[in-house]
Amino acid sequence: MTDLIAYLKASADKVGDQLDLSEVRPGEGLKIVTQHTDYVFTMLNEHEADLACSRFDRPHARVKIMGCTFGDSSSIKPDHLFCGGNLEFTYELDGQPMVHKTTAIKAIYWRRNTPSLAS
Repeated sequence: MTDLIAYLKASADKVGDQLDLSEVRPGEGLKIVTQHTDYVFTMLNEHEADLACSRFDRPHARVKIMGCTFGDSSSIKPDHLFCGGNLEFTYELDGQPMVHKTTAIKAIYWRRNTPSLAS
């Protein structure tokens, strides 16, 4: 537990605003930018999304977004994403469950659906 507390104290100026996944609607998009990769999610529901990545060696699949971890810790803030945290998601590869954890999030972009105006 002291490792987590030490990490949070050391990272206080790096952890940014957070996004509650319950606010994201089906069809909306999230772009998560880390040091080396852009992860683009098209949301299907609060947790599931279709994922495309800027790198060929990353998953391009249906995924379940778990939330953000704090550095190398296994402690996770479920259902939330925040700058400075490490995005964690799961997916299946050849029928086997896989877990992917990114490097620290640098930016979060949310493409919201806006209602069209009827004339």
